[in-house]
Amino acid sequence: MIGRRMRWAAGGLTAALVAGVGGWLWPADGPTARPVTRDEAGRLALARFTTYEASPARVRVTVPGRNGDTVVDGAVDYRSHHAVGSYRAPGTDSGLLAWDQEGLGVAPGASDLSAAATMPRAAWSPRAFSSDPFDVGLQLVMRLAADRPDNAQLLAEQGPRWLRSERIDARSYDVFSGPRPRSAAEPGDSPLTYWIDGDGGLRRVTVRVTGLERPVTVDFTGGRAEAVPATPWTVG
Repeated sequence: MIGRRMRWAAGGLTAALVAGVGGWLWPADGPTARPVTRDEAGRLALARFTTYEASPARVRVTVPGRNGDTVVDGAVDYRSHHAVGSYRAPGTDSGLLAWDQEGLGVAPGASDLSAAATMPRAAWSPRAFSSDPFDVGLQLVMRLAADRPDNAQLLAEQGPRWLRSERIDARSYDVFSGPRPRSAAEPGDSPLTYWIDGDGGLRRVTVRVTGLERPVTVDFTGGRAEAVPATPWTVG
């Protein structure tokens, strides 16, 4: 399944995340939702920068499907704009992935993520991103970091909302709906939801996609990853 879907192609918080990734659902605010405070807007504005500073970072992408979840476990380097991971799809479909801002490639059947460092370019089957929810998740990963903080005041004007507090792995997070672009025509809240700690650290992002009962989830699972290998970008 992944292999058949997988060719390299030539990609403010709102613009970076919403632009170029289609198929959103725009959910309504929950009953406890409220506008963010100044402090909360500041933490939202820091989130992509703290993610950039923490890279290479370990990441998990979970894409729900009719027959089960497809899961990618890997690492992303926001300085080189590259990511690699191993994927497990329902049934027996598994292998390695490599992706960047432009497209992705798959090495079906491979299981050892460390092997990506020695695999030649010919071992990867590349393709362009599509509107498939799997691709939406991979593209979202690449848009979750920036080398400077976002503008907190402008971000607050774009309508992010505090939704609730939650704990993940014994740590407390505030959950926010994301800001919306000023050009958005549809009513309702952003399709993006963020879990952010008291220091502006980003733990989880979900995006609701048309046709899926549950959102696509990106988790930063903690700890710095080893350097993302150059293959298949610079190895012949």
